[in-house]
Amino acid sequence: MFRKQKSTVEPDEAAKARDEVAAQDAAQAAKGRPTPTRKEAELARKQRLSGVNANPKLAKREARQRDFEAATERQHGGPVKQLARDYVDSRFRIAEFFIVFAILLFVVASVPSIALLSVVLWLVMLVAIVVDSIFLVRGVKKEARKRFPNEDLGRIGWYSLMRSMQFRKWRLPKPRLKRGEPF
Repeated sequence: MFRKQKSTVEPDEAAKARDEVAAQDAAQAAKGRPTPTRKEAELARKQRLSGVNANPKLAKREARQRDFEAATERQHGGPVKQLARDYVDSRFRIAEFFIVFAILLFVVASVPSIALLSVVLWLVMLVAIVVDSIFLVRGVKKEARKRFPNEDLGRIGWYSLMRSMQFRKWRLPKPRLKRGEPF
């Protein structure tokens, strides 16, 4: 008796649903994308304000990488140091294997019958490293003066010497040249 008739209710709901879909399609057609949810909008706003990535782990990794690159640039930057790195990396250096040789000599020195041999080999290795280092420093400085006559060479000899004493795989920045390549 007081109920609405079903025939009048159904067209109203169907019309209302069609109007909502049409309005939603019109809004998406105007923007070219759906309206973001509240959570997405707040996250986007926070990112714009802080300039920080939404993923904290990724943001920390990116910050560490930026810091590492900046520190590496300060420490290893400049064309003169690049020349020194290339000069050291282009040739085989005796000082590179000093640590391995020292460990072997300590093992050999523990055997009493050849302990004297280890002392002689130690002195030979030391002299070879000193001679190779002298040639290295003189060569780097000569090449740097030739290529960069107006640049301050600073402590380029020590820089190249310290680089030559590291294992090739452990050098930072990584070697650009292979052994034997011209620099």
